[in-house]
Amino acid sequence: MESHYIPGDKFPIQIGPHVKMLGNYFFNLFLVTGQTKSALFESGISGGVDCVIAQLDALGVSPDYLIPSHPHSDHITGLPGLVKRFPQARVVMAAGANAFITHPKAGALLVKEDRFMSKSLERVGIIPGRPPLDNIPDIRDALVLEKKLCLDLGGGILLDLTKVEGHSPGNLMGFVPKDRILFCADSLGFHYPGRGFWPLFFTSAPAYIATIDLIQSFDPLVVCPAHQGPLKAPAVTSGIQAARDITLSTIKRIKETLVSDEHLIRQLFKQSYRDEFTLYTKDNILNCTRLLITRAREM
Repeated sequence: MESHYIPGDKFPIQIGPHVKMLGNYFFNLFLVTGQTKSALFESGISGGVDCVIAQLDALGVSPDYLIPSHPHSDHITGLPGLVKRFPQARVVMAAGANAFITHPKAGALLVKEDRFMSKSLERVGIIPGRPPLDNIPDIRDALVLEKKLCLDLGGGILLDLTKVEGHSPGNLMGFVPKDRILFCADSLGFHYPGRGFWPLFFTSAPAYIATIDLIQSFDPLVVCPAHQGPLKAPAVTSGIQAARDITLSTIKRIKETLVSDEHLIRQLFKQSYRDEFTLYTKDNILNCTRLLITRAREM
């Protein structure tokens, strides 16, 4: 982890003519700036939101759009702080996000995970600027993306948003054609920089693979997961291939295993729960591991 770690004082980082990466090493947000408007893709967690606000203030930018990629805790619990600071901004989310976040079982788990992640940031020296959330974010007034949406930010700078499947309900990706930069969130998996990805096909393995193929079809110069920094050419092609390979090999391993489910869960958990992934609770990652097994066997 240390060789790839990006210190906090390096942010914001220019990753394209019209795109800057904000946040911190573990939770990345992406600011797209046109001539007349700007959009912030991702919202991170509550423990990182004050740092992001300070970065935006230093840039003199008040985003016109706030776009969490999906309603998992590490992508949406920073949203309330951003909405309070930038009340003029329009929140954009994909269809299915509100139903997911308001499910009776979701709220307590989301709040619990946000609290743990905030403490994890503090443990690695990134001090949260505020307490963790007590309640789930309110996204009832968000602009809902059903399939596709193009945001015109002025001066020929477009942000194309596409609803995608496989990882989470209410999941979307963003693409800036002018810079050929793609924001993929967790659709390639969890990003271990320089070490590849860990697959995260939580809703459908075939749809997840189709989304990987879609990412490749954009022919991006830069691919931005939401964690641990972007992939830049020529690492883009090999990174996408690595994500596809680990996905297919994990599915094959699950479907062909001769060990018990509990033993397989322990194996997969031990393989994945390391380095940056330990910022999340063990219970969360164990549940994610069980989902991988379920979705692989549904194929």
